Amino acid sequence: MAQPPSRFATTAEALITSPLFFHGKQVVLRHAVATTPKVTRLEGTAKPVYIFWRERSGRSDGEIRGEFWDLGRIQDDSRFSTIDFTPILEEASNGRWPGRDQVFVLIGATIVDAPPPAAPSVRALSLMPQQYDTRHLTLNGRFRGRNLYGDLPQGLGKSRWDFVLQSADGAVWVSGLRPRGRDFDLDPAARVDTGRWLEVTGTVHVEGPTVWIAGESVRQMAAPTEPVEVPVPVTPAPIPTVIFTAPVQDDTDVSINAVVRVQFSWDMDAKSFHDRVRIHYSGRSAPTVPPPTYTLNYQDATRSLEIKFKGPLERFQMITIELQEGIVAAGGGHLAPWSLTFTTGG
Repeated sequence: MAQPPSRFATTAEALITSPLFFHGKQVVLRHAVATTPKVTRLEGTAKPVYIFWRERSGRSDGEIRGEFWDLGRIQDDSRFSTIDFTPILEEASNGRWPGRDQVFVLIGATIVDAPPPAAPSVRALSLMPQQYDTRHLTLNGRFRGRNLYGDLPQGLGKSRWDFVLQSADGAVWVSGLRPRGRDFDLDPAARVDTGRWLEVTGTVHVEGPTVWIAGESVRQMAAPTEPVEVPVPVTPAPIPTVIFTAPVQDDTDVSINAVVRVQFSWDMDAKSFHDRVRIHYSGRSAPTVPPPTYTLNYQDATRSLEIKFKGPLERFQMITIELQEGIVAAGGGHLAPWSLTFTTGG
């Protein structure tokens, strides 16, 4: 079965435009670097992207490979306790920790002596899209459906047949071309159809960080023999915890119209809360009435889950809220089953 890529060939503009998508992921890009006595950063970007080298060959060009992080999202992350961010904080934000989506870092970076690809390919297009803008090309890659494996940070929405073509660590959208031909008819919404190798001909379009091919023809082809990628080391997924609640555990005399807030130590996958939150009356005197109904709203800016009840709670009753197995952080780490109990007032 097709798997998500372990590294993403991309551009600095795409990183800055979609930082949450690339946050914590291995990336590779081609971009000029500016160095001062204190810091190194990508040159000329709309927002700063600083580089912490693991090793550097002394080259000023080549492929830069590293792990991309939004600095505003890792302030309290113990995994980075050995990294001194002081020089970039002083340069980027007057010594203060920045907000989200403002300052970025590439950690454990290397620069590889790799000349620009001589022939067009999906990977070359991912790394250097401006060089191919408006060109008529033929590219080979795996059919990945309508971005079913998260190869790209955002949808395209230009036609009903939009699909992703992927090869090595690169990916590109194809639009306006139904993936159908002799002996094949692929559905962009069906994972069972993914993994087939296609040859696509069309014209490249670059719209800001979005790159796509206006398709003209497609045919199925045999999978080519490709070099096996060296496994990319991955930082362990963060383990989220609950760091704050309102009301607090075992609180009493809580308003029957209370709004409950649960704050987490890490960005959470909002969809994972669905069907994994259980709320009920508890205790010896629990009333024989249905459990309260409620709505959930995850607020990314504060990493908080807001629970609003659709009507007043029963008076003088104990309420238990359970977050069950299967709730995960944006990076994939699992929240341990957790519960909060409080008692309403009159």
